[in-house]
Amino acid sequence: MIAASRWSLLPVVLLVGCAGMFQGSLQPLEDDQGRRVLQALRQKESTIRTLRGLFQASISGSGIPLSQNILGTVSYVRPDILELKGFIRMGAPVINFHRKGNEYELDFPAEGKVVTGKVDEVQEHTSWDHTVMLSIRAMDAVLGKVSVVSGEPVRVWKNSERYRIDLTANQSSFGSSQEDFTVRIWVDAQTMNLTSIEYRRSYDDIVVSVECEDYREVTINTVEESSPVLLPFLVKATDYRPSGGSITLYFKEFIVNAAS
Repeated sequence: MIAASRWSLLPVVLLVGCAGMFQGSLQPLEDDQGRRVLQALRQKESTIRTLRGLFQASISGSGIPLSQNILGTVSYVRPDILELKGFIRMGAPVINFHRKGNEYELDFPAEGKVVTGKVDEVQEHTSWDHTVMLSIRAMDAVLGKVSVVSGEPVRVWKNSERYRIDLTANQSSFGSSQEDFTVRIWVDAQTMNLTSIEYRRSYDDIVVSVECEDYREVTINTVEESSPVLLPFLVKATDYRPSGGSITLYFKEFIVNAAS
């Protein structure tokens, strides 16, 4: 009986041991070390003064009446000027999106309709707004943007492969002022490439996720510099709330810091 009891306890011991191993795989960094990680990410972001590119967008489950692939162009000027233009087959324009800071303008050429608003507003004016917000989050991931709410704590963990950064999120962007949201960012420890961003309501409740893959070198060709920067050519943003929806961006090319 004693021997049987020992064997029956073995799976429990193994499970506890494995749980401890996984829990200990990520170690918290000291505040100064965490700040250095954030500084490295911001330094990488700051190298991108302008960006232009071509992409194909695959949209699903977001209530968009045109459930088809869209071709488009993206243009970015640091710190917060972003333009997205989408076309369907035969080059017919579908949407033109322009953002400057917190203000945006959404133009529907075929309908002769223009909608304006603020990025952090909760209310959605059109069926496209939800997809546009997912696109903005996807582009933030491409650029490696890490927005820290002033005065809020930033926690950084590390293991042999990656960093985990937890930030306090802007509540207004999730439609609730009663709940706390956290932005969890995963970064490759060797390359400092941002691999994913998770917008969380709680530890195990992911509201929106953005995944970055297929990093490639893009050369910065200007008079001052000619060094490569790594950018993701496949980015997927998924909303797990009841409204649902996802957008996958397949980038064809990037031109960084081109002369105007």
